[in-house]
Amino acid sequence: MTDVLVASQYYWPEVAGSAPPVQQMAEGLAADPAIGSVTVLCARPFYPYREVFDGYRDGERDRETQDGVSIVRLPMTPPQGAGVRARLGPDLAFAWRLWRALRRRRDAPVVIAVCPSILTVLAVVAAMPRRTRRIAVVHDIQSGLAASLKLASLGLVLRVLRATERYVLSRMDEIVTLSPAMTDSLRALGVLTPIRIVPPTIDDEAVRPLPERDGPITLLYSGNLGRKQGLEQLLDMAEALRDRGTPVRLVIRGEGNSRAALENEATARGLDAVVRFEPFTPTDQLRDGLADGHIHLVPQDPAGAAFAVPSKIYAIMAAGRPCVCTAVPGSPLDAIRAESQAFVICPPRDPKGLADAVQALINAPEERARLGRNGRAYVEATAGRSACRAAYRALVLGAADAPPQPAPRPAGTRVPDTEEGRTI
Repeated sequence: MTDVLVASQYYWPEVAGSAPPVQQMAEGLAADPAIGSVTVLCARPFYPYREVFDGYRDGERDRETQDGVSIVRLPMTPPQGAGVRARLGPDLAFAWRLWRALRRRRDAPVVIAVCPSILTVLAVVAAMPRRTRRIAVVHDIQSGLAASLKLASLGLVLRVLRATERYVLSRMDEIVTLSPAMTDSLRALGVLTPIRIVPPTIDDEAVRPLPERDGPITLLYSGNLGRKQGLEQLLDMAEALRDRGTPVRLVIRGEGNSRAALENEATARGLDAVVRFEPFTPTDQLRDGLADGHIHLVPQDPAGAAFAVPSKIYAIMAAGRPCVCTAVPGSPLDAIRAESQAFVICPPRDPKGLADAVQALINAPEERARLGRNGRAYVEATAGRSACRAAYRALVLGAADAPPQPAPRPAGTRVPDTEEGRTI
């Protein structure tokens, strides 16, 4: 059996961002009889807050086992602001500690590096020998997000970030992305490594559909409250529905850099009777928490749409709930909509359009039910534990179940003599 190391800055008990799908991936591998031991090297949990969770700060839980996965946590000071430069120091510190931890595990046959941070992947490349099968799971393309959302104002920072992504990802044996658009973005960077597309894993055994709640329609957003979510659109929509006299309740669950500003803006607009802010739902209550929403909302800043896919969309579909996403035709979210027939889209930054789309679903309970059924079936076929376990088993074992081949090499490109002839 093949043992697996997973290098990920984010992991359980964090309930937002990359942590839930990484947890499901690791636990799915650990439960697979074809896979040996699974160990996750991660930071002490902090996301989406700016401090380490209670009970983890002094290292008392740096080593533990959860659902068959051995967890080794490394010290890290959480970022104290948004943007590339605010994250650079903490990401570098984690990568350094990760490199040291990996150097003591150089006999590992397979390492999976999870990238919102390319520095995590860099640590794997620097620490592990070429005989190790090295896999990158790309949840975010940092250079694309930083440029599109204007999170990095210095051109030099972006050039270095792009060069690092190209160099590091070209030294992996295989890459996983979440969408064809993300694959195209990596190809545009010059990354020629074979790429598979595997959706974020969702525990479709734990998250199951429940009947709609009685009472007024609840519109639910749950997730990180940050810039790339475009959450100001939700307040615009709530205001439009209130002015129409539509009786709804908007629940915004989560934490993040934008929460205080959103709360202040909701109060300034007189929306306190309509909008309620709540903390994240605990993981063991996720099924009930998702069922609280009659209609879920997935706003996204279109500027960053090609560089990240909101994993929450799969949890919503697993719960059998419809959602409204702000996305442009041809975007990754629109492609998922066309394939799943499980939700609707409307133009970003169009409060009236978002309110119209929500109003249409409020008025059509049969359509809500149809979309929910379609979403559940789609997740079971593509992103549930069984489907993703098979995909990651093939990835770990190097099985050739038709992953895309490397992009054609431009004429005249020289293969360097370093890294045993691997493409840079």
